[in-house]
Amino acid sequence: MSGEASRRVQLPPRSEYRIELDSNETVAIRFVSNALTGHYGDAEVFGAPLVAGTQERWYTFGNEAKFAISTWGGAEIEIIGQASTEYMADEPSPFYTYGANLHLNLERARLRAREQLRTDHSLLQQLEEFDVNIHKVPPSFESDGPLDPRDPYRAAGQGPRVMVVGPASAGKSTLIKFLANYALRSPALASVKEGEEAKRRTREQEGHHDDSDEEAQNEEAGDKPLSEITGWWPMIVTLDPAEGAVPIPGCVSAIPLNPTPSNTLPSPSPALPYGVTPETTGALPPGVSTVHSVMPLSLWMGKQNVRENERHSRRIVDWLAFHIEKRMAKDMRSRMSGLLIDTPGVITADARTRYAFIQYCVRALKVDTVVVVGHDKLNLELTRIYANIPTGSAPQIVKIPRSGGAVEVDEVYQQKLHDLQIRSYFYGMPLCRPRELSSEESGAAAALGLDEPLGGVPSLNPYSSTIPFDLLQIYRVGQDRVAPSSALPIGAERALSEMQVVKLDPVNSSSDLSMLLQSVLALVETPPPREGADGKAEGEYTDDELLGASLLGFVHVSDVDTNRKKLTVLSPHPGKLPSVTALIGNLHWQDT
Repeated sequence: MSGEASRRVQLPPRSEYRIELDSNETVAIRFVSNALTGHYGDAEVFGAPLVAGTQERWYTFGNEAKFAISTWGGAEIEIIGQASTEYMADEPSPFYTYGANLHLNLERARLRAREQLRTDHSLLQQLEEFDVNIHKVPPSFESDGPLDPRDPYRAAGQGPRVMVVGPASAGKSTLIKFLANYALRSPALASVKEGEEAKRRTREQEGHHDDSDEEAQNEEAGDKPLSEITGWWPMIVTLDPAEGAVPIPGCVSAIPLNPTPSNTLPSPSPALPYGVTPETTGALPPGVSTVHSVMPLSLWMGKQNVRENERHSRRIVDWLAFHIEKRMAKDMRSRMSGLLIDTPGVITADARTRYAFIQYCVRALKVDTVVVVGHDKLNLELTRIYANIPTGSAPQIVKIPRSGGAVEVDEVYQQKLHDLQIRSYFYGMPLCRPRELSSEESGAAAALGLDEPLGGVPSLNPYSSTIPFDLLQIYRVGQDRVAPSSALPIGAERALSEMQVVKLDPVNSSSDLSMLLQSVLALVETPPPREGADGKAEGEYTDDELLGASLLGFVHVSDVDTNRKKLTVLSPHPGKLPSVTALIGNLHWQDT
């Protein structure tokens, strides 16, 4: 690579090099040995280490990404491409001091949970026999109280549950990613059984030496079974349906992580806030993923502000928590590894309700640690709120300063990010190569892996099809026109309309028809019919069950033909739609 196309930057120990990209800017970075000593140091991006010892591994960033390369002991990096803003920070982010200490505390909590699961055989038997499907509908968490029998949660053997709160653009998602990467990189073994190495040490301590030739050969080959792979298996929970939602805006998700096939959670694009999963794109080829191979659980909130119809938002949190607890009851690796919970940015108006939505999420998700980023008043208020709760049931409140590298983003950037996430779901990611490379260097760029799409997400060819109005059963939550209290039946409450699921009638309603144009529809798994006392199907699913239905995919309504009564929809791949039950929100997108 020519010197004109690339440059080297020396990072001193405990330093941070920050880069902010504008539109049409792309940079590629690789970790190189020191030109004088020939040694590698260490470098990472939000806790994800850059691979050392090779000149062939490049990391590409684009789509107006904002990121930082940090080092503990010093490093040298090579950069291709120019960014509108790049500089060496005067001091490293507090995430690499406070955050590292927080990670150590979480590590101890995970080890305690693992020990309890390893030693309490009756607990494992109870969890194995526990029927997670005995209850179909989650409880509500409007107030503190004894554990509801419908709640699958059991405290024993649970890892740490951390919720990060603070204002918008404070670095909450960055801290979540940092903690997730450090958990994935942990040398601990997330298993209810001791690993072979631990067993070997135990035998040696007891005076037994049983290193067979077969064990030595396996160790030399580096062929480890899944049960021997180190690193925790935490679950990221995203409760912000706007900035960085997964897979697209309007969703809340639970993302199970595991250290295979790679124990890193990269940050190539803000459209991929937590790596690449089968849900971040509509047609991901087999084997193309980053840190998680398990399908995330996503629910449709249909809006980007949880304060709009907050009763509905809380019920979606109920359903998400319900699904999480059922998984935790059976997945011991996730159970001992815990939750990392991202939340919407707090605003001034939240103080008037004493941060009611945060309190609700703490109850629903059984949070034991609340990390407050860069908000003194919020830290003080939450400390006061939970001071009156008995010790052991109240979460610990931890304050972390806001990083100087946190970038304030405006509504224009947020809208561009939303459009990018939706577009990447249908179209994938385009090839991304720094424009500073000359045409003569394009062949070398391909050899070095610089002509790859961001995040490894390939370009897709979405499929446009025409379907009749009545093929899809489309529902929306809440009523646009609410009757006055005097017109309601005696004893009825207007609040019921906030949770009511209304079926659209595009054939007979012009307002429903106009709502569909350019909308993004969430295709959900149709809930099973309710069973009667005789075990037979009794009737249709309830509105509440439809709210908690799992997402199966999305389609975009690009055109409405009123004469032929047909919809033109864009799908990531051809073939039959995964469901004919759809939910609509306020998410619209222009395919340009």
